[in-house]
Amino acid sequence: MDVIDQFSQTDFTHIVDDRADVHISSRDGRFYLGYFPNGRPGGADEDWVTGEGWVIAVTGTANVPGYRIAFSTDTPAEIVADAAARILSTSRPL
Repeated sequence: MDVIDQFSQTDFTHIVDDRADVHISSRDGRFYLGYFPNGRPGGADEDWVTGEGWVIAVTGTANVPGYRIAFSTDTPAEIVADAAARILSTSRPL
């Protein structure tokens, strides 16, 4: 299963920026997945966060804390796809 294929155009926005980074977010803004093939840019001075190739972030609610997971640029896509599938399987509408 491909990571990106799990996210329909109906429920998620897909953006590929000028660095070829991929950003996917749920329409309600509660879920974010970023793919950074050359590492994630960070900070105001655009230093690169070395090693971060994938980021999944889920926004919390008043009763449930949010969280962020980062995977290295060397993490196989199958592992990221499985993690994303498990997160999506537990989601429910607000």
